[in-house]
Amino acid sequence: MSTTADTSTIVKEITIHAPAAKVFAALTDPAQLPQWWGAEGAYHVDRMISDLRVGGRWRSEGISADGGTFSVEGIYRVVEPPHALEMTWTHDWEEHADETVVRYDLAERDGSTHLRVTHSGFTNAASREAHSSGWDQVLPWMVAYVTNAQR
Repeated sequence: MSTTADTSTIVKEITIHAPAAKVFAALTDPAQLPQWWGAEGAYHVDRMISDLRVGGRWRSEGISADGGTFSVEGIYRVVEPPHALEMTWTHDWEEHADETVVRYDLAERDGSTHLRVTHSGFTNAASREAHSSGWDQVLPWMVAYVTNAQR
């Protein structure tokens, strides 16, 4: 996985040995996302609601590592299965959290998918760094799920 970051943006890139449609579904299907977004002893999503269309709302809810609850929600801005997905991202675990934007770009070649995640709009360096570390956890969870590997 490669990482690029400036003061307001995180970029993560990874190649996944699975078709783009399978990766896109893992990111957007309310039945699939809770199966992989999280781990024992860490935070995990246990519910997702999704109106997968431009202008549609999405929300995920879960349990944090300390046992408290959290939620993240937003509005879909780009929905182009299985190549692109962009949505606003607002979470409830920081007071006065920025509304940021997450964009997934997927390019399939020979049965593998190059995934580029761009998370932008941060005005707080600490929040950006925490989210960067979060993506370093989340992406391997998704890879393990879509490739049916153990984690």
